[in-house]
Amino acid sequence: MKKFLVVCAVLFIVNMGCKKMNADGGGLCGCSPIEGPELDLVIRNAAGDDLLSDKTSGAYTKDNIQVYRKDENGKIIPIIFAVRPQFSYGDEKFKYNFLYISAIRYNQDTQTDVIYLKLADHQPVELTLKLKLQGRFSVQQLLADQKEVEKDNGTVAKFSAIYYLNR
Repeated sequence: MKKFLVVCAVLFIVNMGCKKMNADGGGLCGCSPIEGPELDLVIRNAAGDDLLSDKTSGAYTKDNIQVYRKDENGKIIPIIFAVRPQFSYGDEKFKYNFLYISAIRYNQDTQTDVIYLKLADHQPVELTLKLKLQGRFSVQQLLADQKEVEKDNGTVAKFSAIYYLNR
């Protein structure tokens, strides 16, 4: 029984003494998960319908969406992404499916990343992500072909930065 109490005490002390990511003054330690910036992107038509939902006419499936970046030679490098379903927090329901892209690079000099989004056989859209350190690096502004993209300011903004791309 004494050994069990000693082990529990050691685990408690180690857990409390470890710096956690996003804590004031904290950085990464051996037990912190590595989290990079991520982009949550809703794609809507002019009427505001979800173009990632199979219930919408003219919607895009994961198979006809490409997300990529270009290297310095112009070679296309695919980026892995997911289509996430609608979700809710308590009574608040978020009614759109969205693209989840987590392979975002932070450039210390420019504080931006540029990726491309190709929907079906349409021209690719250049997405410029402006990043900022707020506990961890996060997307603060999104430009699509150099035009600012709308950011959600509702209740869901407390939990995630979601952007609305109208096509």
